[in-house]
Amino acid sequence: MQEEFRTWRDLLGWLIRDPREKHRIAEVLDVNPVTVTRWATSGAKPRPEKLRALVDAIPHYRQELKELIVLEYPETFKDVAAVQLVEAIPSTFYARVLNIYTTSPPILRASSVCIAVLQQILSQLDPRQLGMAVFIAQCVPPRPNQKVRSLRKTLGRGTKPWSSHLELWTQFLGAESLPGYALSSGHIIVMRNPQEKEEWLPPFHTSLVKSIAACPILLNDSTPGSLCIISMQPDYFSQEHLELIRNYANLLILAFDPKEFYTLHDLQLGVMPAYAAQLPYLDSFQERVKDAMILAAQEGRSVTRPHAELRVWQELEEILLQHALDQAKLQDTSE
Repeated sequence: MQEEFRTWRDLLGWLIRDPREKHRIAEVLDVNPVTVTRWATSGAKPRPEKLRALVDAIPHYRQELKELIVLEYPETFKDVAAVQLVEAIPSTFYARVLNIYTTSPPILRASSVCIAVLQQILSQLDPRQLGMAVFIAQCVPPRPNQKVRSLRKTLGRGTKPWSSHLELWTQFLGAESLPGYALSSGHIIVMRNPQEKEEWLPPFHTSLVKSIAACPILLNDSTPGSLCIISMQPDYFSQEHLELIRNYANLLILAFDPKEFYTLHDLQLGVMPAYAAQLPYLDSFQERVKDAMILAAQEGRSVTRPHAELRVWQELEEILLQHALDQAKLQDTSE
């Protein structure tokens, strides 16, 4: 039965009867849970930006909560137009990306375009910094005559509670992941809430994730990988958001070299183990690269660091694919 509330404080008080919901709202708004209780029970006056963030933090009651807040604080949403989602990529940003593309040194062009696009996505899709991260999951170059077996998180940006530089947090992703599934299907895939996640995809590695959207970066039938956006808000991605994400994915095409594109027929993604199982191998990456370069020097071979790094990523990919396969066999045996 739908509850009827006379004030926004009544609605908030009803919601935070569940301690988990109270702590979730407090975490999203970056306030103490006691503060949320005071808003609901003691007549404490939140700052306007906190009231606007509160509306976004409770999407299932967004409209009702907004209308009730206006009854007590009529001015709260009158200046909100400046921070509303813009439904199209600004033309000035297209011009900025083209300028970066044409003026950056070749060695910096890809990263410069990617970083500019990722930062713009955050500013446009999370203007109030409610908690969002965006990253590129790029195809791991396969060995000769083999298919693409996995993706790897490369460049990324985030707002709190995530790190501002997500490339420090790399990970292999396969067919089990939303970016992998989006790439294999060739179209955008959305996980709108945690319940949906548990129903049809393995849990994401962090409990903070409430919504995920993954969009393949496509040039005809070829792709370098997926664009992935994660949010702390459930049911966050509207149809307007998804259209905007598709447009940004198209813009990212400029960031990749032609040799980094693979046809969809070249994809044969395997299953990757959970992040915790990957971590010991990922932590050994730099040491493995160093050993590979030392070995090449001892054998009289000339090898550049990027080439050595690629070889090591390919080796780790193979190890982790086998690890996941072995785990699956063990599970089948135990059952």
